[in-house]
Formats: sequence, C-alpha cells, structure tokens
Amino acid sequence: MKVVYKRPKSLKDRVYHYCPGCGHSIIHRLICEVIDEMKIQERTIGIPPPGCSVFAYHYFDVDMVESAHGRGAAVATGIKRSYPEAIVFTYQGDGDLAAIGTAETIHAANRGERLTAIFINNAVYGMTGGQMAPTTLNEMVTTTTPYGRDIKLEGYPIRISEMVAL
Repeated sequence: MKVVYKRPKSLKDRVYHYCPGCGHSIIHRLICEVIDEMKIQERTIGIPPPGCSVFAYHYFDVDMVESAHGRGAAVATGIKRSYPEAIVFTYQGDGDLAAIGTAETIHAANRGERLTAIFINNAVYGMTGGQMAPTTLNEMVTTTTPYGRDIKLEGYPIRISEMVAL
C-alpha cells in the first residue's frame, strides 16, 4: 500500500481547539510540511501572539515563544539577533499584526530583519465576536458594521501587506 497522506513530523498529534472552518489547522499543516521538507525543525522558533493561535505550541513540534499582543515582530527580532542561525517565524492575525502591531511590523520590515511573518488575515476580529478589523473590506458586514464597512465613517481598510512589500 502506498501512503499518500500522513501527518508532518513537526505537527503534533493533537485535536485542534479552533472553530470549524477557521483555517488555522490547514495553515498549521502547511507550515509543518514546509518545515519538514526543508529539514529545519531543530532550528525553527515560532512566535504566536495572544488570540486564537495562543495555543499554537500545542500543535507545532518546534520551539515556541509567546509574545505580548502586537509584539510578534519585536520578539522575533530579538530572538533572531540572539540566535542568527535560527529560522524564526511569527504567526499573527489581523488584530495582532495590522492593528496593535503595525509599528513593530513596519519597522522590522524596514530594517530588513531576517524573519518570516505569517499573516492570517480574516478581515474581522474573529475571536472576540466578529467586529470590524483594520483590514475589513469596504462594505463587508461585521458585528460592528451590520450594514457593511462605510469608508466615509470607518475609513479604508489598511493594506498592511502592500505597505510592507514597498
């Protein structure tokens, strides 16, 4: 029998706590597949923030360091500068990276820090009830914008990925 699907070595055998359909479990698997393919498990360090992914250390079989909300890039910078041979990644949502952590993210990118930021942008604050986030799209309905985001009232969505890409 040919095995065509198996759990990546760097993904722990645990039941996820995430809400059905949120996508974190799929993204975790994809990250672990890359870690295994690149054979970097022993030198990988992940930084999850408070929020939905706060328990990421239950799923990733790599070193994990929790950060304060919005401070993933700052913590990752400190780790990478202290341990340059490490593969360092942050795992951040839109509230963490594009709201409270905007400054840390932009400045880390501007300095050219050698780390990876994995941005989970679902355009709402999913963990706290689906409120509008900085990345909520125009006319998108949320619990705090029941008629859709109105750019005249709430402004335009922040395009943090495009800002960092520049």
